[in-house]
Amino acid sequence: MKVEARLTFDKVRFDQESDAHLVVTLTAPSVSVEEKRPSLCIVPVIDVSPSMDGAKIAYAKRSLLKLIDHLTPNDYCGLVKFSSTAEMVAKPRKVTQEVKEDLKRKVGDLSLNGGTNIGDALLTGLSVANGMDLSSEVLTRVILFTDGESNTGPAQTPGAIIALVDPNIGIASVSVFGYGEDVKQDFLGDLAKKAKGNYAFVKNPDDALSAFGKELGGLLSTYATNLVIDVSPLAGHQISQVVSDVEAEEEDLGPITIKIPDLLADETRHIVLGVKLKEQKSAFPRAVNVFDVQVGYDILDANMRKERKDEEIKTKVQFVKADDAQRQADAELDKIVALAQVVRAQIEAEAFAKRGDYNSAYGTMATVSGNLSTRGLQQIGAVAMDIGSRMENQSRYAASTSYLTSMSRGATRSVGVSGYDVQAASALRSCGMSLSNSAQESFATDFANEAVVEVEAPPDQTALQDLLANMTSAINNGSSTIQGGDVGLTWGGDISGSGVQIGGDVNGTPARPLFIGGGSMHVALNPPTVTVEEAKKPAKKAKRKIKQKSSRW
Repeated sequence: MKVEARLTFDKVRFDQESDAHLVVTLTAPSVSVEEKRPSLCIVPVIDVSPSMDGAKIAYAKRSLLKLIDHLTPNDYCGLVKFSSTAEMVAKPRKVTQEVKEDLKRKVGDLSLNGGTNIGDALLTGLSVANGMDLSSEVLTRVILFTDGESNTGPAQTPGAIIALVDPNIGIASVSVFGYGEDVKQDFLGDLAKKAKGNYAFVKNPDDALSAFGKELGGLLSTYATNLVIDVSPLAGHQISQVVSDVEAEEEDLGPITIKIPDLLADETRHIVLGVKLKEQKSAFPRAVNVFDVQVGYDILDANMRKERKDEEIKTKVQFVKADDAQRQADAELDKIVALAQVVRAQIEAEAFAKRGDYNSAYGTMATVSGNLSTRGLQQIGAVAMDIGSRMENQSRYAASTSYLTSMSRGATRSVGVSGYDVQAASALRSCGMSLSNSAQESFATDFANEAVVEVEAPPDQTALQDLLANMTSAINNGSSTIQGGDVGLTWGGDISGSGVQIGGDVNGTPARPLFIGGGSMHVALNPPTVTVEEAKKPAKKAKRKIKQKSSRW
């Protein structure tokens, strides 16, 4: 891993105190997920309250089925459901093929009931995850799915639920998926941050697939964990402010300790500190050390064992006469500082907005926007002004929680948001932010391309096999098309491995396998007409998978 510690000014006046920013940058190398990736223990905690009815629960189930398909026997997976109470549906086990099929059946059997008890869901998920006696190399993640406010249980207010994290977090972390515009996105984002996991805004149910794919891609591409950054001032220089929105501990004599849960492959993470450089007695002919930066972190070695690494960086500056001093901050570093300042200002502005002081909220963002514009950072200044405009009155603020949560989390750590508000994602890209690494992009695309539609199934296996046989017969008897748009069904029994082969290409695209098993069978055909270029021989038995491709998703 590459560690840098740079000041926004290389040369400052010796005869006066100078303000600057220290930027600590961590850059992780690329890692092949196929060749080297950590073992996972995942505990999905899924909301089965009545408000999840319809597409929400259907897409949540499909996300879980895709997750299960991507896990290996080196991983562990369990399942918790919650409504008025939380219940462990399946204890985490190694994901053998037999366990996969059992988990899929249990996912398929999830039904709706009761109210929304997020507190009990959080406690149960953490208890299940931390109850496993696993190696320290295994990454343990609870993933909470919900679309509503807590209305029952041991803790119901956002503050009370978040307060449950510290005494119960253990070795696990918690990512949170918030479904729908009306859910309290700011609360769920704060919960994920406190629990050292990721946050996902899921506006529409079908967004769940790509968001969950990004979450899995992030987990599998984890490069370093348990990062600790110690910054120590030297010779009377000072750290005046932790600008970045990170967990920081300040000691009496000035050192700062910053803790970061993890760093992904290909990720670049910036930590911004405000500093004061002490006045000197004379100019120096060369740069001198002003801050020590030490970084410790865990990685997996070649044998997939956890190994502690340590890096130490000396941060230098040259004290010079007035004529030789640097007039403007380094442009690249100033842009990094600007994004951190926008997040810090947004946190302060939202504190005003939550108290109903919308004038102060708007004014806070307007001030930072004006400052950025004078530094030549008009684009970031415009984004700050847009954030402020969403807090200028109660109605706009209430309608913008998804945008604001995505902005504050994404500008701090873009790969730490598994699902973005669309407008926030666009704003962050305009500031040069990359919102995912290669593994996250790959898995998000793979999950989103799951071409499946679920419809009620025939009530018995004979009817199922008759339907498949009729489809095969039509093709093999000379018919080149199947009319009628989407064809779909759900089968309640375990028919894993059953099916027939409908081969060739679909509209010029190679056919893809049909998923059958885990208590469900899904068929999707390209609407409104599916053309099969090559007919196959009639299947003797329904033993193989149908191959079709849809471009709808």
